[in-house]
Amino acid sequence: KTQNSKMASVGRSLFVFLCLLSSEVFVTPEILGELPDDWPPKDEKFKFEADGLYSEDFDLEIGKGLKTFERQLDDVFTCRLAYEIPKGETETWRFTLNTAVDKSSYSCFAERPGPTSSELNFKQFKLSMIGVKEMGYGEAYGDPSKALPEEEYSVDKSKMEVASLPGKFKGHVSRLFAVALLHHPHEEL
Repeated sequence: KTQNSKMASVGRSLFVFLCLLSSEVFVTPEILGELPDDWPPKDEKFKFEADGLYSEDFDLEIGKGLKTFERQLDDVFTCRLAYEIPKGETETWRFTLNTAVDKSSYSCFAERPGPTSSELNFKQFKLSMIGVKEMGYGEAYGDPSKALPEEEYSVDKSKMEVASLPGKFKGHVSRLFAVALLHHPHEEL
């Protein structure tokens, strides 16, 4: 019975994570337990926390100078988005941090939820992973389903960041993604 409850918990977390990933959140009381009648609140940004999963909507700040938004998961892993958008109308973006069930990896997404197009012109961006030993993968997307051309951004595994390249980045980004790997000592069988 304990095994089944662990699997149900993993399944529920995976389901919520995949829904967040697709920017479509389908939450029912059967999945997450009883929710208040006024959920989600109309005057508050989306925010969700569960074991190994954190997701929150935030408004991009517009104006000269570098702006940052960061969150921490499990008191171990921090993901930071640094960006500059000189002018335009603010947009709501979603920040999602997740960990594997065995805590062997962490992932971070910063993205514009939904299929809407954006008129924002980023001057620069950088998604950094802090508190981890190795970056396994990173990518930046211009359109939600199309990666930016490799000449517009870099993935620096030694600095653990995905960043725009000065003079090459054309200003359009809709999603940033990075995965960090944690090293655990191997046990002999």
